[in-house]
Amino acid sequence: MNRSNSTSHSIFWANDFPPVTSGIATFFVNICRHLPADRVEVIAPRMEGTDEVDGALPYPVRRLNLPVGESVNAKLFKTVLTLWYGLLESLFRRPARHHCGQVVSSGIAGLLYKKLFGIPYVVYVYGSETVRLGTSNLFRRLMHAILNNSEKVIAISRVTADEFIAFGTDSVHIQVVYPGVDANRFRPDTPDQSVIERFGLHNKKVLLTVARLDERKGHDTVIRALGMLAEEVPELVYLIPSIGREEERLRRLVQESGLKDRVQFLGLFPDEDLPKLYNVCDIYVMPNRVTTASALAGDIEGFGIAFVEAGACGKPVIACRSGGAVEAVLDEETGLLVEPGSDEAVVTAIRRLLHDPDLAKRLGEAGRRRVETTFDWPILSAQLERWL
Repeated sequence: MNRSNSTSHSIFWANDFPPVTSGIATFFVNICRHLPADRVEVIAPRMEGTDEVDGALPYPVRRLNLPVGESVNAKLFKTVLTLWYGLLESLFRRPARHHCGQVVSSGIAGLLYKKLFGIPYVVYVYGSETVRLGTSNLFRRLMHAILNNSEKVIAISRVTADEFIAFGTDSVHIQVVYPGVDANRFRPDTPDQSVIERFGLHNKKVLLTVARLDERKGHDTVIRALGMLAEEVPELVYLIPSIGREEERLRRLVQESGLKDRVQFLGLFPDEDLPKLYNVCDIYVMPNRVTTASALAGDIEGFGIAFVEAGACGKPVIACRSGGAVEAVLDEETGLLVEPGSDEAVVTAIRRLLHDPDLAKRLGEAGRRRVETTFDWPILSAQLERWL
């Protein structure tokens, strides 16, 4: 950060923050973890499990009674409360900077406090906000004002940055900061026997997807691919450690496909144990695609932090040529990229990695090297500090 602000605190407004489990929540918690603890304070919604999470963090987190739902009313109420709380912060504490984790709710607040008090603000963007929010002239004008009056717009991928430039954001405001991983925590390790025994993975070939059960993550594609490979690879199984809006549909698909003994829904898996899960899998696969459901139509994968976590653990990955996944995964170097929406392409990629262990090993090792040189958090946080 600027030297003039080096002894002043900044406020980081994060609607997505642990114990919420999402790539964005992980992104925010790690950005703050790698900035000096006396220079940042997080403000996030209060929910079950926050005391345990906050006590383990090296920086202060203040919890507010903000709504966490996705309804229009919840978002409107959240915006109003954020404006009020932020006004009090700006009046009485005068932070050096506001970090706005959402374009609309905290972004509106950031714009207002810059106009009223001259406090600079940074906006974080990470997907298809322009698709979801830029459909009316009012919203477009509001978003243009928020983005172009900011000190910086931090995008999690080049794809995301280009989308916002096309939307009308001045390119000089935008900087790409990739989500990173802790390379010491996510690293290749011997498969944990307790995990193998718990999930019955002895002598199994394991597919893994660590992602919310949303349409764009492509769990259904993996399930259908598993069915197509069932006779050819009888030891192949699939682990799904998450929950989400698609769970009922996916469970029904598993049942209808006769795969209930080969697909395990693990629910919310403890974040601290994720490296163990990556290290028992043979292939990490998330065939991401553009969402078609009406409420989120056009939504893309902004980056895909789980691809990088898997690579950090030395695992080959399969992704689709869609959204920011093309930056998280280098085709034929750290993983395999296939066309979105093609079950057959995913089958071919899985088959190729299972039949060519040397290729799988080479891709996994390259993924690990790339994490060490590009995606390790100390590297990324140093970039962020230089730009702010």
